[in-house]
Amino acid sequence: MIRLIFVAFSIAVMGKLSMSEVEVEKKELKELTELKDTTDTINSDLLAIDFCGEAIPLSELRIAQRYQTMIRNYDTPEFRKLMTNSEKRMRTVETILKKYGVPADFKYIPIIESAMNNEVKSHRGAGGYWQFMPSTAKSLGLVVDSERDDRKHLVKSTHAAAKYLVSLHKQLGSWTLVAAAYNAGPQHIQDRMQRQNKNDYFKLKLNAETTKYMYKLIAVKEWFSNPERSREWGSGEVVERIAETKPDTKKDLVKYDPNTVVRLITGS
Repeated sequence: MIRLIFVAFSIAVMGKLSMSEVEVEKKELKELTELKDTTDTINSDLLAIDFCGEAIPLSELRIAQRYQTMIRNYDTPEFRKLMTNSEKRMRTVETILKKYGVPADFKYIPIIESAMNNEVKSHRGAGGYWQFMPSTAKSLGLVVDSERDDRKHLVKSTHAAAKYLVSLHKQLGSWTLVAAAYNAGPQHIQDRMQRQNKNDYFKLKLNAETTKYMYKLIAVKEWFSNPERSREWGSGEVVERIAETKPDTKKDLVKYDPNTVVRLITGS
């Protein structure tokens, strides 16, 4: 009798596991179908955007909308002037990052952190091109005192930033997570990953500032490297086409009003 009960229980459990596996397969198949529908509708080049070689899942409407918003926020005369004025210093930054094996996409951090202005100082005390806190800067070998502040020196601070980014990557293993940790701190990101059991930046629930941070970096990178694609994203047509492949979410689209766009040149 006991043996019969055990066998029945085993069959029930196996059946439950099988049903669970079927549900997972159905979900994965649905996601693949939606992705195919999106890429069939939209020029694949518009979705082929990455950060340090890590693909941005722009076929997801939520992510596409956030990216579109940030692309529009940087579509200003002030930002275009900043792009022109910072080209030489950007080349210096990229050269230093390369020596440490840090992807070139991180050269855009000083753009969003300080607008390439070494005199910028936050209310919390972060300063210089890379907006290091004094304690972080000192731990990386920079001098910060009443007579000297290496955070304002482009070459010295970039060497320090490269070392810091390398150390973050050793902890987190993903460059998108490194970017998030640069904004929020590695411990904060690791805590969120552990609590939510996720290791994908785009699936993590983070505070508003850190959620926006990656989109800022990608938008700045795209305006520098591919302005034509950026203008197409800013038009709103790409997001509308993505929404058409997901009719249940199309109603959530918000009409673009340029008068309501918040202009983001630094981290504001």
